[in-house]
Amino acid sequence: MKSGLAILCLGLAALVVQGALARTLPPPWCPDLAWLVVVGIGMRWPGFLSGFGLALLLGFSADLVSGSLMGQHALLRLVTYLAAAAASRQLDLSGAVPVAIFVFAMSIAYGLALVSTLSFFAGSDGPGLDFFGTAVAFAFVNVLAAGPTIAAVDRVVARFADEEVGRRGSIPLGYGPRRGLG
Repeated sequence: MKSGLAILCLGLAALVVQGALARTLPPPWCPDLAWLVVVGIGMRWPGFLSGFGLALLLGFSADLVSGSLMGQHALLRLVTYLAAAAASRQLDLSGAVPVAIFVFAMSIAYGLALVSTLSFFAGSDGPGLDFFGTAVAFAFVNVLAAGPTIAAVDRVVARFADEEVGRRGSIPLGYGPRRGLG
């Protein structure tokens, strides 16, 4: 319970910091810190369903403060969580290079999904030629911010896992690949 609240607070703080950075940095150069917290939850959170709920809450929080379609960020953050959880359970995402490659690919996919859902529901133009240059720049910025953000999620999970072990038994911390979805 405490670890879930701590992760939720970390995600909300990341959303606030991201909003402050967005006031000074142009769009492709501002990392999506709240999205990176969701990636960190998918990679490091021990429980699948509780992580699913955290990703949903953080997605709805992003929907409330952004000017996008209501539910768009929640849906795409759930997809991001599922992809990160599946990848961390099937692949060895314990090093910096595999995490960087994963975050880079997911950043481009997330950006493409944002533009595609907006064009589908709002009738705007789909991704143009300038999208890919902007998406690559945004992905590089997210890769630079991924290390500290995922490490912060990992630290919060490790910090509160010690307190919850006494109540529930052993809690796997998610270091290295995990098998199964439970």
